[in-house]
Amino acid sequence: MIHHIYEINYLLYIFMICGVITSSISGALRAIESKMDITGAILLAFLTSNAGGTIRDIILGTTVFWIKDQFYIWITLIIGSLSFIIIYFEKQFIGRIKIHTLLIVTDAMGLAAFSLAGVEKSLVMGQNDITAILMGVWTAIGGGIIADIISNRIPLVFSQELYITVAFLGAICYLTLINFSVIHYFASVIAALLMILLRLYSVKYKWKFPIIP
Repeated sequence: MIHHIYEINYLLYIFMICGVITSSISGALRAIESKMDITGAILLAFLTSNAGGTIRDIILGTTVFWIKDQFYIWITLIIGSLSFIIIYFEKQFIGRIKIHTLLIVTDAMGLAAFSLAGVEKSLVMGQNDITAILMGVWTAIGGGIIADIISNRIPLVFSQELYITVAFLGAICYLTLINFSVIHYFASVIAALLMILLRLYSVKYKWKFPIIP
Protein backbone atom coordinates (compact mmCIF):
# COMPACT_ATOMS: atom_id res chain seq x y z
CA MET A 1 0.00 0.00 0.00
CA ILE A 2 2.80 2.41 0.93
CA HIS A 3 4.61 1.54 -2.30
CA HIS A 4 1.41 2.20 -4.28
CA ILE A 5 0.98 5.65 -2.67
CA TYR A 6 4.62 6.47 -3.38
CA GLU A 7 4.17 5.42 -7.00
CA ILE A 8 1.15 7.69 -7.45
CA ASN A 9 2.87 10.67 -5.80
CA TYR A 10 6.01 10.14 -7.89
CA LEU A 11 3.99 9.96 -11.11
CA LEU A 12 2.07 13.09 -10.13
CA TYR A 13 5.36 14.94 -9.67
CA ILE A 14 6.64 13.74 -13.07
CA PHE A 15 3.38 14.71 -14.80
CA MET A 16 3.44 18.16 -13.21
CA ILE A 17 7.07 18.84 -14.16
CA CYS A 18 6.50 17.72 -17.76
CA GLY A 19 3.28 19.71 -17.96
CA VAL A 20 4.82 22.89 -16.57
CA ILE A 21 7.81 22.71 -18.92
CA THR A 22 5.84 22.04 -22.11
CA SER A 23 3.04 24.44 -21.21
CA SER A 24 5.54 27.20 -20.35
CA ILE A 25 6.99 26.85 -23.85
CA SER A 26 3.46 26.84 -25.27
CA GLY A 27 2.56 29.97 -23.32
CA ALA A 28 5.67 31.81 -24.49
CA LEU A 29 4.90 30.85 -28.09
CA ARG A 30 1.37 32.21 -27.67
CA ALA A 31 2.89 35.52 -26.60
CA ILE A 32 5.32 35.54 -29.53
CA GLU A 33 2.52 34.88 -32.02
CA SER A 34 0.57 37.75 -30.44
CA LYS A 35 3.58 40.11 -30.76
CA MET A 36 4.15 40.46 -27.00
CA ASP A 37 7.51 41.25 -25.40
CA ILE A 38 9.41 39.06 -22.95
CA THR A 39 7.23 40.11 -19.99
CA GLY A 40 4.17 38.95 -21.91
CA ALA A 41 5.92 35.67 -22.70
CA ILE A 42 6.69 35.08 -19.02
CA LEU A 43 3.12 35.97 -17.98
CA LEU A 44 1.53 33.65 -20.55
CA ALA A 45 4.03 30.93 -19.69
CA PHE A 46 2.95 31.18 -16.06
CA LEU A 47 -0.76 31.25 -16.83
CA THR A 48 -0.67 28.41 -19.34
CA SER A 49 1.28 26.13 -17.01
CA ASN A 50 -0.28 27.06 -13.67
CA ALA A 51 -3.79 28.49 -14.01
CA GLY A 52 -5.57 25.19 -14.62
CA GLY A 53 -3.86 23.47 -11.72
CA THR A 54 -4.52 26.46 -9.47
CA ILE A 55 -8.29 26.28 -9.93
CA ARG A 56 -8.16 22.48 -9.65
CA ASP A 57 -6.42 22.68 -6.28
CA ILE A 58 -8.88 25.29 -5.03
CA ILE A 59 -11.80 23.05 -6.04
CA LEU A 60 -10.18 20.05 -4.35
CA GLY A 61 -9.59 22.08 -1.19
CA THR A 62 -5.82 21.69 -1.09
CA THR A 63 -2.87 24.08 -1.10
CA VAL A 64 -2.19 25.43 -4.60
CA PHE A 65 0.73 23.41 -5.97
CA TRP A 66 3.00 26.30 -6.94
CA ILE A 67 2.53 27.95 -3.54
CA LYS A 68 3.41 24.71 -1.79
CA ASP A 69 6.43 24.11 -4.03
CA GLN A 70 7.83 27.28 -5.62
CA PHE A 71 10.10 25.20 -7.84
CA TYR A 72 7.24 25.27 -10.34
CA ILE A 73 7.39 29.08 -10.43
CA TRP A 74 11.10 29.07 -11.20
CA ILE A 75 10.62 26.51 -13.97
CA THR A 76 7.97 28.73 -15.52
CA LEU A 77 10.11 31.87 -15.33
CA ILE A 78 13.20 30.17 -16.74
CA ILE A 79 11.49 28.22 -19.52
CA GLY A 80 9.30 31.16 -20.55
CA SER A 81 12.29 33.53 -20.70
CA LEU A 82 14.53 31.08 -22.53
CA SER A 83 11.85 30.28 -25.09
CA PHE A 84 11.43 33.97 -25.91
CA ILE A 85 15.18 34.71 -26.00
CA ILE A 86 16.02 31.72 -28.20
CA ILE A 87 13.33 32.52 -30.75
CA TYR A 88 14.20 36.25 -30.63
CA PHE A 89 17.80 35.60 -31.64
CA GLU A 90 16.98 32.76 -34.03
CA LYS A 91 13.92 34.28 -35.63
CA GLN A 92 15.56 34.26 -39.06
CA PHE A 93 15.69 30.46 -38.86
CA ILE A 94 12.27 30.01 -37.28
CA GLY A 95 9.41 31.20 -39.43
CA ARG A 96 5.86 31.83 -38.27
CA ILE A 97 4.73 28.45 -39.62
CA LYS A 98 7.38 26.64 -37.60
CA ILE A 99 6.49 28.61 -34.48
CA HIS A 100 2.83 27.67 -34.89
CA THR A 101 3.78 24.02 -35.44
CA LEU A 102 5.95 24.07 -32.30
CA LEU A 103 3.03 25.62 -30.42
CA ILE A 104 0.72 22.79 -31.48
CA VAL A 105 3.26 20.11 -30.49
CA THR A 106 4.14 21.57 -27.07
CA ASP A 107 0.48 22.27 -26.41
CA ALA A 108 -0.38 18.63 -27.15
CA MET A 109 2.36 17.46 -24.77
CA GLY A 110 1.16 19.82 -22.05
CA LEU A 111 -2.42 18.69 -22.62
CA ALA A 112 -1.44 15.07 -22.05
CA ALA A 113 0.77 15.72 -19.02
CA PHE A 114 -1.72 17.96 -17.24
CA SER A 115 -4.67 15.69 -17.97
CA LEU A 116 -2.83 12.85 -16.24
CA ALA A 117 -1.70 15.16 -13.45
CA GLY A 118 -5.27 16.22 -12.77
CA VAL A 119 -6.42 12.61 -12.58
CA GLU A 120 -3.56 11.63 -10.28
CA LYS A 121 -4.06 14.64 -7.99
CA SER A 122 -7.70 13.72 -7.62
CA LEU A 123 -6.78 10.12 -6.78
CA VAL A 124 -4.31 11.36 -4.18
CA MET A 125 -7.11 13.45 -2.67
CA GLY A 126 -9.37 10.39 -2.51
CA GLN A 127 -11.83 11.55 -5.17
CA ASN A 128 -13.97 9.25 -7.31
CA ASP A 129 -13.40 8.51 -10.98
CA ILE A 130 -15.89 11.08 -12.30
CA THR A 131 -14.24 13.87 -10.32
CA ALA A 132 -10.81 12.65 -11.41
CA ILE A 133 -11.83 12.83 -15.07
CA LEU A 134 -13.28 16.33 -14.70
CA MET A 135 -10.20 17.56 -12.85
CA GLY A 136 -8.00 15.96 -15.48
CA VAL A 137 -9.82 17.80 -18.25
CA TRP A 138 -9.82 21.12 -16.42
CA THR A 139 -6.13 20.90 -15.49
CA ALA A 140 -5.36 20.25 -19.15
CA ILE A 141 -7.43 23.07 -20.65
CA GLY A 142 -7.78 25.74 -17.95
CA GLY A 143 -4.44 27.49 -18.38
CA GLY A 144 -4.67 27.55 -22.16
CA ILE A 145 -8.13 29.13 -22.06
CA ILE A 146 -6.99 31.99 -19.83
CA ALA A 147 -3.74 32.52 -21.78
CA ASP A 148 -5.57 32.59 -25.12
CA ILE A 149 -8.10 35.13 -23.84
CA ILE A 150 -5.34 37.42 -22.55
CA SER A 151 -3.44 37.13 -25.84
CA ASN A 152 -6.64 38.06 -27.72
CA ARG A 153 -6.97 34.68 -29.41
CA ILE A 154 -9.96 32.41 -29.76
CA PRO A 155 -9.18 29.65 -27.23
CA LEU A 156 -8.25 26.39 -28.93
CA VAL A 157 -10.70 24.69 -26.60
CA PHE A 158 -13.61 26.52 -28.20
CA SER A 159 -12.52 25.95 -31.78
CA GLN A 160 -13.74 23.07 -33.92
CA GLU A 161 -10.48 21.19 -33.35
CA LEU A 162 -10.51 18.21 -30.98
CA TYR A 163 -9.16 19.49 -27.67
CA ILE A 164 -11.46 18.91 -24.72
CA THR A 165 -12.34 15.57 -26.29
CA VAL A 166 -8.69 14.55 -26.32
CA ALA A 167 -8.22 15.34 -22.63
CA PHE A 168 -11.48 13.60 -21.79
CA LEU A 169 -10.62 10.42 -23.69
CA GLY A 170 -7.09 10.40 -22.27
CA ALA A 171 -8.35 10.68 -18.70
CA ILE A 172 -10.87 7.87 -19.28
CA CYS A 173 -8.20 5.70 -20.90
CA TYR A 174 -5.81 6.19 -17.99
CA LEU A 175 -8.41 5.46 -15.33
CA THR A 176 -9.70 2.42 -17.22
CA LEU A 177 -6.23 0.94 -17.49
CA ILE A 178 -5.33 1.41 -13.82
CA ASN A 179 -8.74 0.11 -12.76
CA PHE A 180 -7.87 -3.07 -14.67
CA SER A 181 -4.64 -3.27 -12.64
CA VAL A 182 -2.32 -2.05 -15.38
CA ILE A 183 0.83 -0.60 -13.80
CA HIS A 184 0.50 3.19 -13.50
CA TYR A 185 3.69 3.82 -15.45
CA PHE A 186 2.51 1.78 -18.44
CA ALA A 187 -0.98 3.24 -18.23
CA SER A 188 0.40 6.78 -18.23
CA VAL A 189 2.56 6.14 -21.31
CA ILE A 190 -0.36 4.62 -23.22
CA ALA A 191 -2.77 7.43 -22.27
CA ALA A 192 -0.20 10.15 -22.99
CA LEU A 193 0.61 8.75 -26.43
CA LEU A 194 -3.09 8.45 -27.19
CA MET A 195 -3.69 12.11 -26.34
CA ILE A 196 -0.63 13.47 -28.14
CA LEU A 197 -1.24 11.47 -31.31
CA LEU A 198 -4.98 12.16 -31.33
CA ARG A 199 -4.37 15.89 -30.88
CA LEU A 200 -1.68 16.09 -33.57
CA TYR A 201 -3.59 13.98 -36.07
CA SER A 202 -6.75 15.99 -35.46
CA VAL A 203 -4.83 19.11 -36.47
CA LYS A 204 -3.08 17.46 -39.43
CA TYR A 205 -6.19 15.89 -40.90
CA LYS A 206 -8.57 18.62 -39.71
CA TRP A 207 -10.79 16.32 -37.65
CA LYS A 208 -13.53 18.58 -36.38
CA PHE A 209 -16.95 18.50 -34.83
CA PRO A 210 -19.68 20.08 -36.97
CA ILE A 211 -20.91 23.58 -36.16
CA ILE A 212 -24.12 25.40 -36.98
CA PRO A 213 -23.39 27.73 -39.94
